Amino acid sequence: MLAKDLATAVEIKDPVHGYVGMTQIEKAILDLKMTQRLRRISYPACTQLVYPGAEMTAMSRMPGKMYVTQVLFENLGADTNDIQVARLASMLLTLAHGPWSNVMEEYLAVRGTDRRRLARLILEESEISEIVKGSSYSIEELKTSIERGFQIRGYRVDLLTIPINPHLVDSLMRDAYFAGVKYAPVEFPRLFTNSRILRDHLAVERGSLFTLESYLSAGANMFEALYYHKAVRAAELMLLRILDEAGSQIIKSPADDIGSFLECDDLSLYNTLLTAVPDASEEMSTACRLFQDYTRRYLIKMASTRAISDPEFLGKVATVDGQFEIEREIASEAGIDPMYVYIDFPDRVSVNYYPGKYPLDNLMLFERGSSGYELWPVLEMSSVARSLSRQMKTIRIYTTRGYRSKVKKSGDKVLESVDTKGVKLKDEKKRQ
Repeated sequence: MLAKDLATAVEIKDPVHGYVGMTQIEKAILDLKMTQRLRRISYPACTQLVYPGAEMTAMSRMPGKMYVTQVLFENLGADTNDIQVARLASMLLTLAHGPWSNVMEEYLAVRGTDRRRLARLILEESEISEIVKGSSYSIEELKTSIERGFQIRGYRVDLLTIPINPHLVDSLMRDAYFAGVKYAPVEFPRLFTNSRILRDHLAVERGSLFTLESYLSAGANMFEALYYHKAVRAAELMLLRILDEAGSQIIKSPADDIGSFLECDDLSLYNTLLTAVPDASEEMSTACRLFQDYTRRYLIKMASTRAISDPEFLGKVATVDGQFEIEREIASEAGIDPMYVYIDFPDRVSVNYYPGKYPLDNLMLFERGSSGYELWPVLEMSSVARSLSRQMKTIRIYTTRGYRSKVKKSGDKVLESVDTKGVKLKDEKKRQ
């Protein structure tokens, strides 16, 4: 359903939200070849390896994201123009997914092209530019909305950072539906209806705290069950290693050739990796061997894991150089090539969602009293919100099957060396 002032050109039946209307400009973008390629891009990249029903594509998510974005903006008091621009911005941010979706996003982000920049390149240098110029909207208006968000009643609504996030809401509902992971259903109409912009803050009615906490809990549960599932992440780490090894030989950088990038999908990469010539470079040969293991589902295995709160270590692992250094340290201790060691942590770009991704510091609860609105910080009122903001991250070390025992020993040693020592309990039988 569209806002009453937005004329429907076509309706799409969405399995989660029902019929979703599209305007004429949205239909023109939808019909482009570069948009249709999203049908052949799995998003997330490897969920289907664990949940066979989760054969979701970037295309299947686009109408839902647009619809939920619209519902949020309507409830926040946005005007019709902002609602349409927000829907277009949502389309462009979805179009900014390349082959292997979330995996490619991290590969490009490390090399200086994050999703905002890629969406901006698509807007300025693709066929969409002419479509927008032929409409009542401007390139500059859309570019500003992607880079800085929308100003609604003094509050900046950024689709990539807003804590009550329409893209996350759609993902939670869609992923739960197709993967069959039914955790804390998100009552997003009630959550959005009871959300306001007050005193330059996003605020939720205090009586709807349980609805807000259900949304936060759903995200945390889906993180554990799907987005940070150890087998899903093992597969995604393998794809990321393939790109690290031979990415420039597999796909052209969008910063150099946006047209070629927008012609690629998952099948393009599969074809490149499965048909590499015998005299390919050493990097390409390594990438092809890894991909053959991936296609046979011969995945790397988790060897060591520990929840770490040490800020120095977490800061180190968040950098590319820091990751390589830790992997080399573990490999050296195990006496193997660093190529066979992978470190993973929750808040990396390729993890679709993790608790704390959308900061809750400025999210408020409100109550209207006799003297006006009263506000309370969510982090002070909700133990669920506080628990999701804690500085504790589960670090995992993966390796190939033949090295698990060696890497477990060296991985445990490294992770335990940076963690606070706990009280050790003796075995119950020994105490007796």
